[in-house]
Amino acid sequence: MRIRVTTRADLFEERKRQHIERGYRIEDERPIPVNGLCFFVAIEESGNQDSLAECVAQALKGSRGFWEEWSDSDVAQNPVSF
Repeated sequence: MRIRVTTRADLFEERKRQHIERGYRIEDERPIPVNGLCFFVAIEESGNQDSLAECVAQALKGSRGFWEEWSDSDVAQNPVSF
């Protein structure tokens, strides 16, 4: 996921450091302030996320999804619970 972070010029380095610590990679940065604001583009490393192809394959494989798990719950026994 790509996000653009706009921050005050005096907080630019601190905000950049915080995003790096949280696992973001800095792709583009504009450290020269315009009207007192600077920005950088941070990209979240997607190593832990499932790729779209994996999600589609899992859906086509017919694994139990949210709807099946929900319909097997106590709603059938107690229709007022939802």
